[in-house]
Amino acid sequence: MRETEFVEQLRRQFPVHAPVATGIGDDGAVLTNPDGSQTVVVSDMLLDGVHFDVAGTQPELIGRKAIAVNLSDLAAMGCCPTAAFISLAVPGLTQSNRFLNELYRGIQSLSERFDFTIAGGDTNSWNGPFAINVSMIGAPFDERAILRSGAEPGDSLVVTGALGGSSASERHLSFEPRLDVARLLTRNSMVHAMIDISDGLAIDLHRLLDAGGTGGLLYLESVPVHDDVAAGLPSEDRLRAALSDGEDFELLMAMPPELVGPASVLVQSQSDSTLTIVGTVTEESGCRMIGADGDVSDLPEIGWQHG
Repeated sequence: MRETEFVEQLRRQFPVHAPVATGIGDDGAVLTNPDGSQTVVVSDMLLDGVHFDVAGTQPELIGRKAIAVNLSDLAAMGCCPTAAFISLAVPGLTQSNRFLNELYRGIQSLSERFDFTIAGGDTNSWNGPFAINVSMIGAPFDERAILRSGAEPGDSLVVTGALGGSSASERHLSFEPRLDVARLLTRNSMVHAMIDISDGLAIDLHRLLDAGGTGGLLYLESVPVHDDVAAGLPSEDRLRAALSDGEDFELLMAMPPELVGPASVLVQSQSDSTLTIVGTVTEESGCRMIGADGDVSDLPEIGWQHG
């Protein structure tokens, strides 16, 4: 069973109950507090041999990534972090004080920078591979969290940064979670829906559109390809890398088209990111792509999938 199918099965099996307003199926869960405000919870597990290689990766970068992927989820929900809970499964290779101290130094670098508390967790030793799970709590930058389901027909599909080549270049260990962009856009009511691009633009675009029951058209010529994708590759292979490599942790957003220009100016003036229009949201269901020749076809759900 593919990850997406398993998640959908769980969503049907476990409907939400108050105070949960949004449960399984978004970048985070949304809880409604007694005063009407919202709390958002995100969680990610990272494994040796899948998300990093303990034998060849600085422990500080492992700790940093474990936090950063959760910060990226919070950014996609339009939230700032408030607390983190860290659980470790530690084999013999990583039981040294040096490894654990360096791991937590990477965690601390982001907790101090983004001003949230390491509030708890759990640590166990075992004979399996090293694993780290981080759960984070956040609060919306504005009054409400941003969901995947908010895209409206006619919205522009916009991405931050450029895509592809993250794992090959090891950018996935040091990427910048786009909290600054999320804060700017949500506080100025410029975005309808967001998702972070963790598994690849193609598959995450499908997830965004499916959540809102809309369709979309992706402009292949407009997809920004990162310099980390080998320049010597054929153009179709470089494009495929941008669509499916994953681990980019940029934001994919649905925005009113008239706000993209002002949003781009705002983002460029107050962050190190850029915005690029890569498509449009349509009323018709299904996700399609259009190439330079004008041919329209279905966009395949290519990208990383567990299972």
